[in-house]
Amino acid sequence: MTQKSNLPRIPDSVDSERLQAMQFVAKMKESAERCGVGFIGGFIDPNGEKFVMTNLDDQDDINRFMPESLQ
Repeated sequence: MTQKSNLPRIPDSVDSERLQAMQFVAKMKESAERCGVGFIGGFIDPNGEKFVMTNLDDQDDINRFMPESLQ
């Protein structure tokens, strides 16, 4: 029997530039958490796909502080 993982599935063929950008956003989020501040960060890659990370729990806060370009 196979146990389902709660971890996100990451494709094997992620573009290395996209992966580096994702790692950079993750490091910024970790820094914000160490300082005890809220964080919303992300990017839009050249083909229009969005990547966003946040440490905010309240959806209203996320909606209020999320840049329109990342919504």
